[in-house]
Amino acid sequence: MEPVILRGEPAKLASLYGYGYGYGSGYGYGYGDGDGSGSGDGSYWKATILAFAAKWPREVQAKFEAAKASGATIAFWRSSKNGLPSNGGGKIEPAAPGVIHTALGPLRLCERGTLHATLIPPKWNGERYWIVALWGEVIGDDEKFGCLKREIIGEAL
Repeated sequence: MEPVILRGEPAKLASLYGYGYGYGSGYGYGYGDGDGSGSGDGSYWKATILAFAAKWPREVQAKFEAAKASGATIAFWRSSKNGLPSNGGGKIEPAAPGVIHTALGPLRLCERGTLHATLIPPKWNGERYWIVALWGEVIGDDEKFGCLKREIIGEAL
C-alpha cells in the first residue's frame, strides 16, 4: 500500500484500535401543588346542548326553540337506563321527550318535593342524559337547579 500523507508528512499504515467511554449524571427538581374539584362552571356542557338538539327530529327541535324563546331554563337531567331518577328522586313517569314532571314543593334544593337539573351532568349519577326545560320559579346555581315543573325535551345522544 502507498503511504498515507497527513499534513504533508508520510505516515505508515498501522492497525488502529479505539475505545471510548462516557458517563453522565443528571438531576432535577421541582415543586408544585394544586387542588380543585374539577367541576367547572357549566359553560362546556351548556355549549353542547345545541349540538345535541341538532340531532333531534324537527318537531322536538321546534319544542326546544319554543322553550328557549319562552324563557325556560335549559339544563340537563340524568336518569337510570329506564328513565327514572338516579339521585334519590321520587316516583315519576319515566323520562321521554314531551314528558312533564311536576312536584308539589316546597321549592328547596336537595329536598324531596323539588325537581332538579344541572349544567354539570357528570357530577350526578345516571346512565342517560336528558335536556330539560325548567318552568316557573327556578332556584340554585349552575351546579344544581331546582323547580316544580320540568319538561323532558330530548335525550342527549
